[in-house]
Amino acid sequence: MVKTVSKRVATGAAEMDTAEWNNVGQFLRKVYAVGEDMKSIANGLDPEKKKKAAALIDDLKKYSKAADGPTGSKNGPEFLAYAKKITGIFDDFLDLLNDVPDEL
Repeated sequence: MVKTVSKRVATGAAEMDTAEWNNVGQFLRKVYAVGEDMKSIANGLDPEKKKKAAALIDDLKKYSKAADGPTGSKNGPEFLAYAKKITGIFDDFLDLLNDVPDEL
């Protein structure tokens, strides 16, 4: 979903009105809240992965909160920089959940 919002901002930030930017802000608040769901999921991980997950969750909350500033000022490029970091965090978290051996 972050990629979809990022694509919209990347291709049409100049034409986005205040209501659409406000929707992006609401989306960021939902992303922030997903951190709590990620905590629940991480509880089942081994201690090392759980520690990495906690750091990722902290970063997710930090960047989703920081990305709200560019949405208020309608700054597409700055928002996209944060969105790229957020996407990377989700990817890294999902990698932690992968328990299939590399040999397969």
